[in-house]
Amino acid sequence: MTCAAQQPAWLDTLDAAVKTDSRRIEQSLGHLQTGIEGIRAIVSPVGEGDPIRWAQSLPGVTTGADGTTAMYVRGGGAGNNLFSLDGVPVYGYSHILGLTTLVPTDVIESAELSKGGFDGYESNFTASHLKVVTKQPSQSRSWSAGLNNFLLSAGAEGPVGNRIGYEFSARVSPLALEYRALKDLLPGRLGGLNNFGASVGDIYGKINVRISDISYVSASALASQDHYRFDMSNASHEAMGWNNVLGILQYHRNGENTRLDVTAAYNKYGSVQQQGKRYRGRWNELSMSSGLTEYSFHAMAHHFWGNLFELDEGLTFRYAQFSPGQVGERSKRTDVILATPWVQASYNVPDKISLKAVLRGNYYHNQSYLPSTKEVLGSGGRTDPEVSLAAKWTITPHIAFEATFDRLVQYYHTLEGMPVGWSLDLIVPTVENILPEKSLQGGAGLSSRFGDHSLSVGGFYKLMNNLVYYKYSQELFSGGLAGWAEHVELGDGRSYGLETLYEFQHQDWYARTSYTLSKTTRENFPSFYEGAPFHARFDRRHMLNATLQWKGFSATMILQSGHWENGEAVTYNTYYNNNSFTSKYYSGVNNYHMPTVFRLDLGWQKTFNIGRSENTVNLGVCNVTNHFNPFMLYFDTNTESWKEIALLPIMPNFSWRVTF
Repeated sequence: MTCAAQQPAWLDTLDAAVKTDSRRIEQSLGHLQTGIEGIRAIVSPVGEGDPIRWAQSLPGVTTGADGTTAMYVRGGGAGNNLFSLDGVPVYGYSHILGLTTLVPTDVIESAELSKGGFDGYESNFTASHLKVVTKQPSQSRSWSAGLNNFLLSAGAEGPVGNRIGYEFSARVSPLALEYRALKDLLPGRLGGLNNFGASVGDIYGKINVRISDISYVSASALASQDHYRFDMSNASHEAMGWNNVLGILQYHRNGENTRLDVTAAYNKYGSVQQQGKRYRGRWNELSMSSGLTEYSFHAMAHHFWGNLFELDEGLTFRYAQFSPGQVGERSKRTDVILATPWVQASYNVPDKISLKAVLRGNYYHNQSYLPSTKEVLGSGGRTDPEVSLAAKWTITPHIAFEATFDRLVQYYHTLEGMPVGWSLDLIVPTVENILPEKSLQGGAGLSSRFGDHSLSVGGFYKLMNNLVYYKYSQELFSGGLAGWAEHVELGDGRSYGLETLYEFQHQDWYARTSYTLSKTTRENFPSFYEGAPFHARFDRRHMLNATLQWKGFSATMILQSGHWENGEAVTYNTYYNNNSFTSKYYSGVNNYHMPTVFRLDLGWQKTFNIGRSENTVNLGVCNVTNHFNPFMLYFDTNTESWKEIALLPIMPNFSWRVTF
């Protein structure tokens, strides 16, 4: 069992899926993976697919706001998912108001969504892990340029001598220029929006150095920025922004019976929310910022003996600094240490049985203090074990039975706000009054493959404890955020359902259908219905996704049940400048049922050569039927009423990429 000198260890299991079939998903009960062609085939508002769009089309996954990058997997919250780039977490991964992710498609090799039976190195989440792996620099020199509805891009890659390879990509968005053009063409059609400003872009670079035939080292960096300002005709304004800086240094050595991977990373994420608005005759200002800086180290050794036994052990160490709070106030900072040693054992008899057992141990310590005076406000430490099990029994050459079990713990929490699915939500650590979130889930099912057809059918049952619920999440921006720690409540959750995935591929035809029937509830939250159960955010009973592709043509259909809106019964408190106002709201445990979500997307892709250049053009239309898909309610301070909002109307999309 060997791998090429320049191939990362984590790509070993993906090779068959990526190289044998570019669109078909390599699947098991808890893991689904695809190559870059499967990602690009998804129709999206930016002209080509990305990993999140691909993951949202899979069973067990429901979306938040229609058209954005929010995911809710097997009953977990949006903040219970982990998004990683080459094994390193990315916090606040959405881009361009949630229309895409901050990872350029041109640098992606593959993506894998894990929902159960997790590996040892996966930790600090309780729902799912979307793993994005970047490609290795090509041995032939090339450069590229592209444009789509929202981005202009440029890139280059190639070798330097015999041992060094490089890769580079940069993108910038002309959103502000597009707004000005639209405003001139459609005067009076933009509501109360008087002006709009945007500063959006990202840059990625990677250098790979081959040390010997069995080892290499790579260094990569990713930086992104999103900043928006909305000026309204009534003199009010709102601004929002987030940014990421990620640096990764990796070493890989592939020995005869042992493989070694070592990663060191620097991760910085920040967000800001600002608002100026007149409410009940008073001018109100709010400015919130949230910061997370993390230094991490990961070491993993993989041992194997023939094709039967494999043993992995590793350690992940993180030191993080959290600083959420109101700008200009005495906001506390929290320093966190999280150490996770783990061991994983696997037994495999080809075409008969596969067994995997994982044991993780977590040591967590936090200390909160005021940066100005260094006054310690609180500290604590704890240990929590985790377990993951997976088994597969091949009953016949075409049918297999699979089962998974997981006990997971999460120490970083997301206080979801509005709009849901954007990276504006506060990321906070486990502190004295916020315990680690935990989940206990099991799943079982059958999978089969007959020639051009593959089918999997399975069910899951999941219990969740210490779920973080921010009491004022229904408000867009709120002075209640200034004391976020005091407004967080803990409760429990339950989710169960049935998941199916069918695929067909024959020559130029490819079809995929996924369906999920599920129910997710929350309970035991003191401020909500006296602890009684209620529907979780974006709990959708039915989720149906269908994709059909023929040559360069594609059609995607999404049909999802409407979800229930929740809030405290009868009345709801709105906070401005630490003053509380009572607003009318729907009464009852489940206050208002949002309508069914339906969307039909059409696309066409063509690749052709002009001289020495290769050109790829994507044309399409998102939401062909212009179906109005409201996804949430918001409180309008002018009318003092709750209103529905939708983000994605009918939208033609276009992308063009040329490579020399």
